Amino acid sequence: MNNTKPNFFRCFFYSITSFDKFRLFLRQSVGRAVVYLLLLSLFIALIVGIPTWIEYNKIMESFALNFDSLVPDFRLADGKLEVSGEMPIVVGDDTYPIVIDTSADAEVRILDQYDTVMLITSDKIIQKNYVDKTVTPLNMFQGLTLTRDDIAQTIPLMKPIGVFVFVFMGIFFILGKFISALIISLLGRAINSAKRTNLSYKGIFKISVYAMTLPLLICTALDFVPLRIPFIWVLFYAIAFIYVYGAINNIRKEIDKASEPSI
Repeated sequence: MNNTKPNFFRCFFYSITSFDKFRLFLRQSVGRAVVYLLLLSLFIALIVGIPTWIEYNKIMESFALNFDSLVPDFRLADGKLEVSGEMPIVVGDDTYPIVIDTSADAEVRILDQYDTVMLITSDKIIQKNYVDKTVTPLNMFQGLTLTRDDIAQTIPLMKPIGVFVFVFMGIFFILGKFISALIISLLGRAINSAKRTNLSYKGIFKISVYAMTLPLLICTALDFVPLRIPFIWVLFYAIAFIYVYGAINNIRKEIDKASEPSI
């Protein structure tokens, strides 16, 4: 029996394993496709967000407990930074150290020691990597006064602010998936025109939504790989395109089969 309204898990399975089953999605409403993408995006956002939130909490708790030893007494006012204590002060690990040094020769002396570093001097922030150097003058914060005590007062607010940021990022992530579905549906319209399947835009949009399942899973998994993969968005759209093409091509075959004269 043809199940015209498969549940979320069956839709999830079909959208990965079978181009043939995509014709079932055409019988569903656009609303069901929207709910599917919303649930899938929310699920992936939680997979990515929960470990990040746990790590964020650990960092904040460690920062609060070790605040006295991590943050020196300082004052930033009128674009000038004053720091008390022995320098240079090195924060972070060897991968990307942050060095604070307000002495006059800090720029030449510190930058020569590192391939990749962020150096904070008395009047600028310098970010250096192997091939480039970016300088941000502190006078861009003209009129701002910031001290160690100001930072200490913000510590209790870091968790509530973190909650707000993570919720906002989750909403932005989900909205981004719907924008991706619209982009993929434009590719689907081109395939629909080339194959002359005469699908409506609503039908193409529904196919595009379900075509995103596997590329979303793959790109999410790659986020947990230590190696950074450039242009991962190309991989996402390439896989989605293959699924949209496969689905529409299969529908075209069904149309041709149905139009063949019976003997």
